Amino acid sequence: MSKSGAFHVPFYKSYLFFWCLLGGGVVGFVFVDLSALFHQQLVTALTSLNGQVADPLAAVEPSLSRVLTGILLMGLPAYLISSMALSAFARRVLKDLIRLLRTRELLPYKFKLARRQTLGHVHENLAEVLGSVVDRLQEAGTEKAKYQEALGKYADPTVAGVLKYRDIDIRIPSSRKRVAVLFADIRGFTPMTENLLPEEVVMILNEHFSSSTRSVVANGGKVNKFIGDAVMAIFEEPPAYKEDQSASRSAVNAGLEMAARFQENALQWATRVSKPVSFGLGVGVHVGQVILGNIGSDERVEYTAIGDTVNLSSRLCSLAKQGQVVVSEECFENVQHFFDAEVQAPVPIKGKTGLYTTYVVKRRSLTH
Repeated sequence: MSKSGAFHVPFYKSYLFFWCLLGGGVVGFVFVDLSALFHQQLVTALTSLNGQVADPLAAVEPSLSRVLTGILLMGLPAYLISSMALSAFARRVLKDLIRLLRTRELLPYKFKLARRQTLGHVHENLAEVLGSVVDRLQEAGTEKAKYQEALGKYADPTVAGVLKYRDIDIRIPSSRKRVAVLFADIRGFTPMTENLLPEEVVMILNEHFSSSTRSVVANGGKVNKFIGDAVMAIFEEPPAYKEDQSASRSAVNAGLEMAARFQENALQWATRVSKPVSFGLGVGVHVGQVILGNIGSDERVEYTAIGDTVNLSSRLCSLAKQGQVVVSEECFENVQHFFDAEVQAPVPIKGKTGLYTTYVVKRRSLTH
């Protein structure tokens, strides 16, 4: 039955029935003796009909007798036998298909075939099988989307983006690039952990990392990792057609936003913790060549940046006081037309030889 309630014959039954009857009618012309019996019966029946109906039928009656003979003796038996054979074959194919789909976990084991073996029921079972497979594929797509969303939270955005379009191979070729590296960590973090409850420290860190991530992403960067209370972010050079942008400018702008937001959040955190604490954010930015790629062992790898640029950026961050964004001389040369800064006296950098000139970016310049 169709959805509308009208009787519906599947197309394969219609064609099978038609061809069986047609074949039977053709064969009926051969059985002349048997068709004679139908001839006598039809003549008797036609005499009792109205003349307007009987005369046209009488003209084709000899052929009609032979067709009826073929239909009864060949057409209907052929239809029944072929329908049963096709049902058995289709059911066997359907069983093999179900077994295969179950081994591939595309069909639940609770799925069962209908007991009847007609072609109509095989057709219904096949529709249910295909519907179940489609549902399973949709569930798999939803699970994959959730996995990718979770991966983006636990892995570097570059890694998450690569794994989205690769199956198993997570090897990302190392490459040398010019980038700006930003480090930011909390000044006064150790006293804060000593005075506050662990739950309060986690609350502050989570909200700080969320705020910092938004600032980094808004300025075209990527948070590479969280190291204790520190944030490491990488800003790659933008396309050449963006003449008014640079990795250095994006990183410095993100650092200023991070420091400003931290001060705003600190006022709110002070009302939500058990003891008064004093803390702030220090930011360091340096620009230069790094190696971007997978670093680690066969058991565990990490996508990160390696090079002197990273080390110097971390050292600059350690020089920054609460609320300061300290940049290297190379970085300041790239952003001096967009920000005001105070030059600092040359200082030694741990692990480096010589003295280094640094700049504390104070605010965006209003004259440019």
